[in-house]
Formats: sequence, structure tokens, C-alpha cells
Amino acid sequence: MPSIEKIQKEIANFEGFEVVIRPESSTAPARLPSYAKQYERRARQAHTVRDWKRLRFSPAYPELDVDILLGDGRVATERTKLERVRQSHN
Repeated sequence: MPSIEKIQKEIANFEGFEVVIRPESSTAPARLPSYAKQYERRARQAHTVRDWKRLRFSPAYPELDVDILLGDGRVATERTKLERVRQSHN
């Protein structure tokens, strides 16, 4: 099973933006599914950070929390569109 660091890299490579994942409790779950094997296409540009968390991240990793980072390292707000997040990484 992948580590949190590996999942962060998979998301960055697949979705086109950086994330920081952290356990909601003091210990990370022992079994984490691969992100890259769950989807054929990246999330829609029009989705917000909140949409991505709700539709993609939380169902796969309910015991974890995540922040999506803009290209300058700041945390994107929940209402930020993924299009803007991806553009900030170019």
C-alpha cells in the first residue's frame, strides 16, 4: 500500500497540483489505496477545491485531511477553481 508521500506525488502527477495530506488523528491509516488507479481522467477544471475534496479525496481517504496548494505554496481556498490552481503550477 502507498504511503502518504507516494499518494501526494500520485495526485500531483495525475491532477496537476500539489497537495499536503495529514491524518485527522495522531496515526495514519495502515492501508491506503493508490490514487492513480482510481480515476481515468483528472478532475474537471470547473470543480472547486471543495468539490475535489468531497468527490475524490474524502471517499478514498476518509481518515485523512488534505490541503491543495497553489504554485506559490499558499493553501487554496475551498472556492478556488481547479483551473486556477493548475495554472498557478505552470
